[in-house]
Formats: sequence, C-alpha cells, structure tokens
Amino acid sequence: MIQSVLEEFNLNKIIFIPAGNPPHKSRYSAYNIRYKMIELVIKKNKKFFISALEQKMSGKTYTIEVIKELKKKIKGRIYLIIGSDQWLEIETWKTPEELFEECEIIVVPRPNYIINKSGRFSSKILISHSPLIDISSTSIRKKIKQNRNIQYLVPQEVYKYIKRKRLYK
Repeated sequence: MIQSVLEEFNLNKIIFIPAGNPPHKSRYSAYNIRYKMIELVIKKNKKFFISALEQKMSGKTYTIEVIKELKKKIKGRIYLIIGSDQWLEIETWKTPEELFEECEIIVVPRPNYIINKSGRFSSKILISHSPLIDISSTSIRKKIKQNRNIQYLVPQEVYKYIKRKRLYK
C-alpha cells in the first residue's frame, strides 16, 4: 500500500516515524517493538527510511511538532501520509490549521472509513487511490490472542519477529 502511495505521488522517499507518546492513543505496543517491525519491513526498499525522531521528544508527541522538527532536517516539500481513520479525527489534533501550512497531507483510504470531502480542510488534502487493505494492527493482535494464524497477513520478517518474541499473547 505505501509503495503505491510513493509511486502515485512521485515521492523521492518515505520516512516512517513511529509514534512516541501520541495524545489520541492510550494503548499501543512498546516503541522499540514498533520501530523494529517497521525496520524489518522496509529494509530492502531504498526509498523507505525510518526515524526515531518521536522517541527523542519528551511528553506527548503532537504531529505539528514532529513536522516542524522534520523540516529542520529535510529540505523540500514534506507530505504527511495518514489513513482515512485518522483523517476523521484531524479536527481534534493540535493546531490542524498550522499543520496544513507546514506540509501537504495525503489521505489513504481504509475500509469502513469514508473520506469526508465537505469538512473545513477537505479542499487541502490529496487523496490516494491505493488499494484498500482490510487489516489493522488491532485485528492482528486480536488474532494472535485467539491463537489464529497471521502468517499471510503480515510480512514474513514481521511474522517471524512476533513469533520469536512471543508478542501479543
């Protein structure tokens, strides 16, 4: 899915930034686990990179602050890629107006989440036409807890890592 976003918008690279301490989520996997799984998935793609930027930030990590930090390190246009589930909550984010001034926002469709095109920021987003993938980290964790096989739902490297570390049991 993310490869199709890279190609659709002709991006030079994509930097994955695992969330440090997001204000909208109270339950999520440990940072080092999420970082490692992303690293395993992207390591063979020369246009994909990972950054520990949010891990180095103290307190709650807000997207606008992350984008501002990123702009200090990167020249050129910055695109924030979010799912349509996150798009529905954009009004609750810290200073969403400022976020649209600092970067372009690409919204990737997710099953069961409609991209509202009538909101106050709707005219400012880019909508991806990448394929819908009906899988989420929540459903993966749930399947593992139910002792169901996830081998073909995640990349092989991630599957092996989850098995080896006995995660989400």
